[in-house]
Parts: sequence; structure tokens; C-alpha cells
Amino acid sequence: MRRRPIRFLSAALPLLAAVGLLSSPAHAATPSYDSATQYVAMGDSFSAGVGAPGSELDCGRSPQGFPTLWAQAHGITAFADVTCGGAVTDDVLAEQISALSAETDVVSITIGGNDAAWGEQVLTCMQSGDSACSGAVDKAVAGLSAITAKVETTYAAIRQAAPNAKVYVLGYPLLFEETSTCSAWIVPNQHQRKQLNRFGRALNQSIADSATRAGFQFVDAQPFFAGHAVCSRQSWIHPVLNLTALHPNADGYRHGYLAAFTSATD
Repeated sequence: MRRRPIRFLSAALPLLAAVGLLSSPAHAATPSYDSATQYVAMGDSFSAGVGAPGSELDCGRSPQGFPTLWAQAHGITAFADVTCGGAVTDDVLAEQISALSAETDVVSITIGGNDAAWGEQVLTCMQSGDSACSGAVDKAVAGLSAITAKVETTYAAIRQAAPNAKVYVLGYPLLFEETSTCSAWIVPNQHQRKQLNRFGRALNQSIADSATRAGFQFVDAQPFFAGHAVCSRQSWIHPVLNLTALHPNADGYRHGYLAAFTSATD
């Protein structure tokens, strides 16, 4: 797969140069996954493990991302990791679907955040003030129907390519704590953090609804990240003042995403 930029906050690169920045529903039967399981991890930087140590240069895949950790925990050797930082739905269709087959047992995916340009909303909030922030979030929420169509086209392609697989769609953590005080140096203010989390909730709800319509299982990662977003005392998400801004760190992938995925699969 060709190298792609980490687009979740790709619009932040000029700012970086200037200031140094950038529940899952219950299911009837619990699957049993072991060394014979064929597992394919798909999606964007939140599946690739961007922000965890050991990330590759091309797509940002890290051995400390949740897909590798989950595969190792189950002794799975038939594991294909085709995730890529910066991926949008078109990238999944063009470059990741080919990893699937009728023999695939398990698929995991995070997708939609880059399509929705979540990172650009963060920059608008930080650079243009509260009114512009609220307006940008209102526009993004209203535009989710277009993102939904892309996501559902992607889900349909996954089902066609892997007709026998159990597909787990993981949501995104909320990026910020909404408390009035924050010890981090450069962050959106309280109003802006609430607005950005409002979009995060709307995006996750849209993804969850699409997953349900596709017959996939949505895994809500947010409860596992609760109390550990940016501005918390023990954040599992990198702050804005970081080259992997607003992505989970190693603790976020292990104690947030892996724990969420494990709760849905084991």
C-alpha cells in the first residue's frame, strides 16, 4: 500500500510548523477465536496504531495498536493488517478490500473520521473562536448523511468480499474532557471542547446506526476512554502539542481500544 499522510489532522501541519503542534450491544452467542482464526484489520490511523511506539513510516502501523495486540492474545497467525493512517472510505475500497475472502473469520475497522474532516474542525475552533467553532460543528453534523452513504457503501463491499466474517466496527473516543480547567498548554477552550465532542458523539452514532443496518457489530470505545481524554490527569490521547496529535497513546490502544474490542469478542 502506498504511503498516505495521517489525515485526521493533516490540516494542522501548517499550525504545527508555526507553533510546534498538530457499548457495544450484547450479542446472542460469544464467538470463540483462537489460532485457527483468520483475522483482517482494516481502516484508518485509529486501527493502525498511530501514536503508539513502533509505528511504521508508511501507514503508521504499530505493534502496539489494538489489532496486533488482540491477534497476539488469541494466538492468531493468519492475521492481515491492512490499516493505514489517513485512510478514508475510498482507500478502504481501493486498497484494503482485497485482503478479504470467504475464508476470513473476523474483520475489525475504524473508518469515517477522515471522511468527516474532524481535524479541520479542531483547527477552526482553535483559530477562529467560539462562534466559528459552533458553526463548523453544526455544518459537520448536518453533513454526516453524505459520510453515512460512503460508510455504508464500504460496509456493503466488506460483506460481499467476506461473506462469512464477523465484522466489528469500532467507534472513536471523544477527544477532550469537558471540565472547565485544563493543564495542557494549547487546547481548545471548554466551549470548543464541548462542541468538538458533540460532533464526536454524532459521528459515532451515525457509524453505529450504519453498522447495525449492515448486520455488523458496533463496538463503542468511548466508555473505555472515559476520564482519559485530553485535559484529564492521565490522558490516553496525545495532546494537540504532539506530532501524533489527538490519537491514542500506547495506554489508549491497550486499555481503551483493546479492552473495548476484547469485551465484544471474548
